[in-house]
Amino acid sequence: MYRELEITNSHGLHARPAAELVARIASFDAGVEIEVGAKKANAASIMSLLALGAGPGNTARITSDGPDAEAALDAVVAVLTEDS
Repeated sequence: MYRELEITNSHGLHARPAAELVARIASFDAGVEIEVGAKKANAASIMSLLALGAGPGNTARITSDGPDAEAALDAVVAVLTEDS
């Protein structure tokens, strides 16, 4: 399952939002990957997320699989679209 969205969090996917994203998805039984441009990141890895260099206005494709895939996608969307 996947979703595409524009990152509207004013901080993009930098240190604080990336840490929040990793913490939020840790409780889900799902694998989550985020793709921005040609770069892909495992959403469970803060270093991988920071390497994306994703900022406001970038388009992100979030892919998730597993029993909690939909809830994990919702959590990622919340971080990328709301200011933390």
